[in-house]
Amino acid sequence: MPRLSSSYRELPPPPALAPYVSCLWTQTIGAGDGMYEHPVLPDGCVDIVSINGGLALVGPATTAVTARLASGSVVVGVRFRTAAAPPLLGVSATELLDREVGPADIWGRAGTTLAERCGDASGAAEVPVRLGAVVDTLLDRLDDAPAVDPVATRAASMLAAHPAPPVRDLARRFDLSERQLRRRIEAAVGYPPRTLARILRFQRFLGTARSSGSSGHDLARLAAEAGYADQAHLTRDSRRLAGLPPGALLEWEARRTAPAA
Repeated sequence: MPRLSSSYRELPPPPALAPYVSCLWTQTIGAGDGMYEHPVLPDGCVDIVSINGGLALVGPATTAVTARLASGSVVVGVRFRTAAAPPLLGVSATELLDREVGPADIWGRAGTTLAERCGDASGAAEVPVRLGAVVDTLLDRLDDAPAVDPVATRAASMLAAHPAPPVRDLARRFDLSERQLRRRIEAAVGYPPRTLARILRFQRFLGTARSSGSSGHDLARLAAEAGYADQAHLTRDSRRLAGLPPGALLEWEARRTAPAA
């Protein structure tokens, strides 16, 4: 049997959910030997994830975890925009930091019903049924959901850009103290601003490396383009956030995503 492969696809959310949700996504693991190892790196986002009928709210992460998926696994998810999850979820992002929570734990009976709908889905309609169940639940919550925090979402967008402003300058732009800005960003994202900036900078590095299409990477150049002071700075963040130095991380990703033999 060949080693396992993965097929991943993103779909746009319904327009009504677009202020809160960045995408719907699916991942299907092909046939083969062993388990498919998928690194999940910190990205500043909250997801609702259903793996083979199970269901969890996956909070913002501060370190990498490796999901091990068996042959034939079908995963569907809803990814929230950075800083936009709490109004629809009904909880602060800090309550979900580095946690996976069952929907019943925050939504009560409605969460139990959603989990049952996802668990009952099977066969050819499994993906649309599970995604539809999650989307329907979120749409039902819209009427009572407050708007996203415009300061937190705008700050997250600015920190994702390069060059990102220092946190003290960011606070002045919103006419807030650094303490006030930290409180609002933590409630919306789960991290303090400096941690969010570090994670978004690391995601810029990953995006640049993936788009380069090269098997050999100039780490010094990639570090500079992502906004790091130097390659050593990138290496420290990569070890902290991914558990590997950047070269080893990119080599592992290249092997994992190479076409199956």
